Amino acid sequence: MGLFNRTKTVDIFFIGCDGTEVDRGIYSFYLNVNNGELIKKSFVKSLANPIALSRAGRWMYITYRNGTGAVTDGGVWQYACMELQLGLAARVHNEGKTYTQVIVSPDKTHAYAIDYYNGEIITMPILKSKLVRVSETKKLEGKGIDPIKQTESHPSQILFTPDDKYVVVLDMGGDTIHVYTLNEKGYLQEDLERTLKTNPGTGPRKMIFSKDKKYAYCINEIASTITTYAYHDGHFTLLEEKLTYIKEDFEGVNVPTDIVMTEDNQYIAVTNKGDDTIVLFERGDDGLLKRKDLIETDAGPVALEIFRDRWLVVVSKQGGSVESFEIRKNEKRGILFETHSAYALHAPTCIAKGAENLRVV
Repeated sequence: MGLFNRTKTVDIFFIGCDGTEVDRGIYSFYLNVNNGELIKKSFVKSLANPIALSRAGRWMYITYRNGTGAVTDGGVWQYACMELQLGLAARVHNEGKTYTQVIVSPDKTHAYAIDYYNGEIITMPILKSKLVRVSETKKLEGKGIDPIKQTESHPSQILFTPDDKYVVVLDMGGDTIHVYTLNEKGYLQEDLERTLKTNPGTGPRKMIFSKDKKYAYCINEIASTITTYAYHDGHFTLLEEKLTYIKEDFEGVNVPTDIVMTEDNQYIAVTNKGDDTIVLFERGDDGLLKRKDLIETDAGPVALEIFRDRWLVVVSKQGGSVESFEIRKNEKRGILFETHSAYALHAPTCIAKGAENLRVV
C-alpha cells in the first residue's frame, strides 16, 4: 500500500482537563470521521484548571478556575485557533472572578460571560478582534426552593436566540430563563415581558434550539428533566416536560449535564451524570420528544459534542475518559452503538470543536 492509502479524514476537537500540576491543561484530538476513532495529538499544560471552552469563528475562549485567590487569576482568555495549537491573543481578568461560559455577539463587537459562582453577567468590548476589558457587570438576584443549589442565582448558560435578536441566560439557582435585548452600546437590557419563570425546583441548565428556530429544548439540573418550548420572537411557551433518564432503572440522584441535536433535527442526545448514560430522543413534527435509545457511558459524563450527525464524543470527569459512540439511524435493533474507542484523561471537564475535514496520515 502507498502513502495515499494510509491517509484519513479527521475533525479536530479540544478538551480541557482539571488534572494535576503535571497533566492539567488543553488536549487536542483527531476524530476519524470514518470509524469514530479518537487519536490524541497534543497537550499544552496550564497553571490553572480549565472550566469551559467556547469556539467563535477563528477564536477560542477559555475560562480557568481561580485556584490561588489572586485578583489577577481567573477571567477570560482568548486564543487564536491554529489547527492543533492555540495562540494566546488577549486576556481579561476581573477581580479574580471565575467565569463558566463565553459568547460573542453576531457583529463581533462584544463578548459576554457568566459567573456561576457570583451570579453575574459581564460585557466585554472587542476592539480589533480582541477582548479589551469588562465594561459592565449585571448581578442576578434570584433563588429557588432547593435548600442547597438554589439559595442564590447561578447562571448556567448564556446564548443567543436563533434569530440573533435576544440573549438568553439560564439561571439554575433562580428557576428563571432571562431574556435580554442589546442596546446601541451592546449592553444587555432585560425584557421582563419575555423573561420566564420555570416551575419551582426545575433548575434550568442548558438550552438548544431546533434548526427551524421554532422550538427550544432545555435540560434541568435539579428536576432531571428536559422541557420542550415553542419559540417565537423571544417568547417561550412550555409544551412538555419529561425525565431525561429511566427512573425505574436508577435509584440515585441524576443530573442531566449536556444536550446536542443532529443537524437534520431528527434526534436529541442528553448525557446523564449519576445514571451515567446517553439518552437519545426522537423529535416529532410537532417538536415533542420520544425516548428512542440509551447507552451507558463512563462514570460522570459532563460534556457532549456531536460530529457529522454520526459521532457522539463524551467527556466523563469522574471516570477520567473521553469516548466516542455512533448514531446509526437505519438500524432496527437500536440506534446508539459503541465504537470501542476511548482515551484516559485526568478529570476532563469540557470539549469544543476545532478544524474540520483534514486529510492526515
